[in-house]
Amino acid sequence: MAAGNRIRERGAASVKIVSYSVAAIFIVVSVIPLIWMIGSSMKDNITIYQFPPKWIPETPKAVSVTLNYDGTELSKAEEFELDAMKAIWFTWKKMQNDAIGSLAVTGVKEGVIVYEADMPSYKFTAGRPEIVPTQLFNDTSMRNKIPIIRERELTKFEWMDNGPKYSGETSLSGQLPELSGAVQSKFSDSSHIAGQVMSITEKKDWRRLFDNYLVLAQFAGGSEGSYGFPHFLMNSVIVTFASIISHLIIGGMAGFALAHLVRGRIGSGLTLFFVATIMIPEIAILVPLYLTMDKLHLVNTLWGIILPHTAWGIVIFLFKGFFEQLPGELLQAARIDGASEFRIYWWLIVPMSAPIFTVVSVMTFIAVWNEFLWPLVIARSPSVWTFTVALNDFQNRQSMGANVVMSSLVVATIPLMIIIITCQKLIEKGVSFTGLKG
Repeated sequence: MAAGNRIRERGAASVKIVSYSVAAIFIVVSVIPLIWMIGSSMKDNITIYQFPPKWIPETPKAVSVTLNYDGTELSKAEEFELDAMKAIWFTWKKMQNDAIGSLAVTGVKEGVIVYEADMPSYKFTAGRPEIVPTQLFNDTSMRNKIPIIRERELTKFEWMDNGPKYSGETSLSGQLPELSGAVQSKFSDSSHIAGQVMSITEKKDWRRLFDNYLVLAQFAGGSEGSYGFPHFLMNSVIVTFASIISHLIIGGMAGFALAHLVRGRIGSGLTLFFVATIMIPEIAILVPLYLTMDKLHLVNTLWGIILPHTAWGIVIFLFKGFFEQLPGELLQAARIDGASEFRIYWWLIVPMSAPIFTVVSVMTFIAVWNEFLWPLVIARSPSVWTFTVALNDFQNRQSMGANVVMSSLVVATIPLMIIIITCQKLIEKGVSFTGLKG
């Protein structure tokens, strides 16, 4: 039949236009928040709230300040270090909302460089709650903070006993850029710094765009203070994958039993029981569940977080629906050959059921990975916090900015995106066989 004589279904073009339009709208609505989250994770905490919004983050600037100590009584390394720490921390505290990527201070006395100190922005963000929690600032407070700065390696200080001669600018000249002018103003207004500003330079540093991610490794949670974000992320990985494995083993075998071994009223009653558990709100069983974990001495342990996720009713129901779609002739042939039900399940059912195992794995991953309420209740110590609980602590106790929150959400979203993208075909195939389609 010629192309021009093909039979066209009436209204097919309209359906296609509507379908593609709706799909395009959903894609845009889904992608825009993701793009905003990624862009905001590389901004400073003020740019996020600007209107009209800026989608592309500005490149942070590395500011270098040279201080002249001629005419001062400073002579020891400890004295210069104290002044350098005050110059960096106090200035940055006053300019914490500006897009400073790093701040470096060079000390010069009698034409010779005596020290160099610098600190990137993520070090300041991590150390700010402990080093400069308020605007109150004096020599005594800074002396008390220097041991903490050294221990946590927040600010790099290099003393030069026989340093090289200073060959840079000897005085401020010309009109300074806006950021450098603000820095110069803060130094001039400070009576705590002994050195006088000789020169200020700034340059763009694209590496500092990722400082909001680096700061996550610097944060430590709780009074113990020895557990950083990587530790909390690993706890989430352990809890999530342990829950997935338990669902695949327990839920899969229970679903197979309901689909092919337990029949009649007993099978229907058990299925109804598992389906009914889906309707119980989580908050309704929170207290009984906590008391049960307490009796088992599992409070404040990873097992206490994992155990309630070992067998969900919805998982068993999905497995049952999928296994019922498999051809019964294969199972009967295996039984005639003398295979046990256990052998039939592991050597026949499991290899044919990759789609439903993928669906259950992804569903469990999304739910457990993002869970907050139960880990918050059961995990008292930072040693067993998941990353969702740790983020809540960081926001409440350490005043973590929205930009750092965005970076943590990007880190938490990456595993979800990887799993969904790589397993998309198996997920679609698994859902189509569960009996829930349509």
